Parts: sequence; structure tokens; C-alpha cells
Amino acid sequence: MKKDYELISYLLRGSRRKAVLQALDKPKTPKEIAKECKISTSNVSNALQELLKIGLVECITPKAHFYRFYQLTKLGKETIKKINELKR
Repeated sequence: MKKDYELISYLLRGSRRKAVLQALDKPKTPKEIAKECKISTSNVSNALQELLKIGLVECITPKAHFYRFYQLTKLGKETIKKINELKR
């Protein structure tokens, strides 16, 4: 339980991490996420790398040089659900 809140705290401290995670309601490219969140593609890519490291997202086209698609992992979906429950 404590680890869940550490993850949530990590996401809430970084608004771009949270925005990128919440934008992944379906598989998307960094460019699509950037357009939706109104932040630079570079910031989205940095956030995705951070989220990959902690297991909240995964790249589903890792061999592609362009148009890599990312999606939430099971842990990512659970974490978003917990964040949304805290808002209530």
C-alpha cells in the first residue's frame, strides 16, 4: 500500500508525467500525446522514458524508428484509477 502512494506522489509531483499517463487511454505516439496535452514532443518523450523505467507504460513498437506507440501497463492503469479515486 505504501508503495502505491509513493508512485502516486511521484506522478503528482510532475504535472507532465501525470498528463502523459492520463493521455494514454489508448496506444498513442509521443506526437499525438504532445498535441493532446499541449506540451512539447521532447517533454513527452522525457516523461515516457521516466514512466517506462518505473513500469507504468510500455512501448508496443520498440523496433520502429519512427511512430513508436506507447500504452499503459496493468500497473499504469491501476495507478490512474487510484489517482482518480483520490480526486473524489
